[in-house]
Amino acid sequence: MNDTLRFVRADTTPHAPALKTRRDDPRMSHRLVTLDADPQPDRVQLVVLGVADGRGVQLQGGRAGAADGPTKFRDHFFRMPAPAEFGAGSVLNAGDLEPAGHTQETHARLTEVVAVLRERFGAARFVVIGGGGDHAYGAIAGLARAVSRTYAQGRLAAVHVDAIADVTAYDSGREEPHATTAFRRLLSDPAARLAGPSLLQWGIQRSANCQASLQFLLQHAVPTVFYEDIDGDERKAGADLCGQVRQLADNHQGLAICVDLAAFSQAMAPGVSLPQALGVAAGAVVRAVAMVGKLGIANQLGLYELNPRFDQDGATARLAARLAWSYATGKI
Repeated sequence: MNDTLRFVRADTTPHAPALKTRRDDPRMSHRLVTLDADPQPDRVQLVVLGVADGRGVQLQGGRAGAADGPTKFRDHFFRMPAPAEFGAGSVLNAGDLEPAGHTQETHARLTEVVAVLRERFGAARFVVIGGGGDHAYGAIAGLARAVSRTYAQGRLAAVHVDAIADVTAYDSGREEPHATTAFRRLLSDPAARLAGPSLLQWGIQRSANCQASLQFLLQHAVPTVFYEDIDGDERKAGADLCGQVRQLADNHQGLAICVDLAAFSQAMAPGVSLPQALGVAAGAVVRAVAMVGKLGIANQLGLYELNPRFDQDGATARLAARLAWSYATGKI
């Protein structure tokens, strides 16, 4: 395959179902194929790419451990039921991105890898699992590059579900981009094809963002739904979010939904880099990601900040797996 994929190392961890399964009860692990097995593009329906790197989190001052997120995610996700339409070789376990010595170079590698994988498996749904939230930059930039190859004037939309807006300023001449800089960089990079009105920030908490970040969102006309203003009814909140996502999809050629697992409360998602006391309802986000997977445009799901070192009974990894399953199957 393309030489760019030298930046990806194979996932060698066995991912057998935790429970004995019958022949008529296939799991995602029964549908796996890897890059070295020459996967067939017409068979692959889901691509899972890990970013086993938490350097951006630690640069921000967050808790170490996000580098282990992809492995724990796979442990839970590959145990989940495979839908009837998923046949042999339909789930590509693409492995984990090899981090570079500098976060900006790691993001550049991720951009290239996502673009190359999408070039070959563009009809499939894509899950990028981190790793720190800074990798949303590379994942979305890779999608933008893929979209630009098909549509010369193609535009990208993004949905960012998080407590923190990730638009922190940093000095590119003196600092590495860290875990809360991704969307500021995306809005500043013409190659990302993302304009302020095409980025939906959902679940942002006023108590978790500085005034400079909130002002940046205003200046760039970024639609922002604060956690404090979301309807308390989970179904209503989910319906509202789905409606906003549909509006974005109608006017764009690609859409990425990025879920920072710290968008949920610490009680629900303890295994994150920067936990929050309060958070959005998981059921609302499940509805949105299930819908995104069925959009008629290029789309992908990013899951970030999974930190197994602090994850009680694998609660956060299970939540990440549940979100990915809904995205992959289109089922709530």
